[in-house]
Amino acid sequence: MNNVSYENAKQKIKSQETEQLNSKIEHTSSYTGKIVGSILFALLLGLPAINYYAIYLVGALIFLSILAVKYVTLKPIFKILNYNMVLFLVWQTAAIFFMIVFLRVKADTYHLIPSLYIILSYGFSFLLVRARINTYVKEAFGEMHNSKKSIFSKTITKILSVFLVVVVVAVLFYRGNKWWLMHMNATVETPSFFVYAVWGLGLLVLLIGFTLLPTLLFSPSQYVKGRLIKKYSEEFRKEYGLTEKEWYGEK
Repeated sequence: MNNVSYENAKQKIKSQETEQLNSKIEHTSSYTGKIVGSILFALLLGLPAINYYAIYLVGALIFLSILAVKYVTLKPIFKILNYNMVLFLVWQTAAIFFMIVFLRVKADTYHLIPSLYIILSYGFSFLLVRARINTYVKEAFGEMHNSKKSIFSKTITKILSVFLVVVVVAVLFYRGNKWWLMHMNATVETPSFFVYAVWGLGLLVLLIGFTLLPTLLFSPSQYVKGRLIKKYSEEFRKEYGLTEKEWYGEK
């Protein structure tokens, strides 16, 4: 993306898109409201963790507070351009700190399991997002080839999309059949190692799936175009004959 010239960026980012961007400048308060609301909801989701891992909720609070302050202090145009990325970070944090509630192990005195989970979750989600960004850049600027990385990122995204559909269908099915499901007699008197292994694998799949669901919110095209508009901000402003106030807006 650093090698993309202004001329290439202008060809990809149509005038209609910059006009739409400029028309949103006066309505950035709604973007700020959605980010702040999402942050509050993210903290609410992580609240149960305070009974087990209070330090992690404090860490999430600090991270989200810094994110909120940085977002609020941005100029209006950059609030719009960074909205998708910030929203992804908020919901990714919400998912991670919500899921650590289910990772409590009494023998884990030093909380190594949730610490490792948080590091791996952020790391893998960022790797997936980065792979999607690289795939989009190659597709958009004519450098696309069927590399293993692009195929991998597309496959993971499709799997997560299918996972989301399955979750929604399962929730609807449960809501519609809750009564008889709760009264089913499906106890296993002597569960075998195979049963434990299947349950363990199923729980691991659910953990990974729910953790990475926020990556579906991330839009590579919006991110790349936002970065390019920010990089060539003055060039775009002069191209369309806008004043600094019209282009950047007022805080």
